[in-house]
Amino acid sequence: MAQQEVSFYSSGTRLAATLYLPENRAGAGKCPAVVLCHGLRADRKVIMPSFAAEFTRASYAALAFDYRGFGESEGPKNRLISREREEDAINALTFLATHDRIDPNRIGMFGISYGGATAIGAAAADLRVKAVSSVVTFGDGDRWTRNARRLWEYYALREKVARDRERRVLTGSSEYVDFSEILLGTPAEEELYKGQSLSALRIMLPLETAEDIMGYRPEQVVHRIAPRPLLLIAGEKDYLVGWEESVRLYELAGDPKELIILPGLSHYQAYTEGLAPVMEATLRTFTRTIG
Repeated sequence: MAQQEVSFYSSGTRLAATLYLPENRAGAGKCPAVVLCHGLRADRKVIMPSFAAEFTRASYAALAFDYRGFGESEGPKNRLISREREEDAINALTFLATHDRIDPNRIGMFGISYGGATAIGAAAADLRVKAVSSVVTFGDGDRWTRNARRLWEYYALREKVARDRERRVLTGSSEYVDFSEILLGTPAEEELYKGQSLSALRIMLPLETAEDIMGYRPEQVVHRIAPRPLLLIAGEKDYLVGWEESVRLYELAGDPKELIILPGLSHYQAYTEGLAPVMEATLRTFTRTIG
């Protein structure tokens, strides 16, 4: 596997990326490729290298990139706007399509957590995406936000978001808060923090991002992916997002589609203990159109 640090532009903003290429075999021709979409608070160096290694082992090229404002990419720090993330993912695909070792007609998208929603939205908007694998993601940001809280906490957040909307109009800036005010953690996640496994994910996010999340509904466009294959993978014990979100996406998607619920696995375990079954199912799905 060859690994190259590269960059490309999205709406004039430079995005940092890592390109993983499989072994160059004589006479093999151009290889299929996949865009790797990371989660809400992460960057391309968190979790994604493990998946990239598995893809290259299966003779795929893989591009992991940092969305604008995250990791080493340019842009307002930690400002998540869902439609901009979709645009970044689509531009990542365009970048891959220019590479002389990659077949531009055999590119898929793979996303985890929020990146899974991004992959769905990007594929719905761009027919060049030939297959999608979305892992532990959601279909309706407002429903996800509401279900993760007690009712009074949900309405308190909405009031805070409304005040921040006024602040942005009057001052031009959003209030940054600890990510836990927007994305509630779980006891299992807190244990990982204590062990420093997820310490890089403890970040501040603007309340503008909370408003964007609550207005983001990839389930409204998931049907547009058909007739390209869609794989949805959820964890049975994912108490951060909930497997019900993937079920709803599955119900609204067209064929061909597949839903897998990993027995006994939490949100983050889908990236570790679940790595093998996630990759097995993903490669099986991708083989239909790009393998």
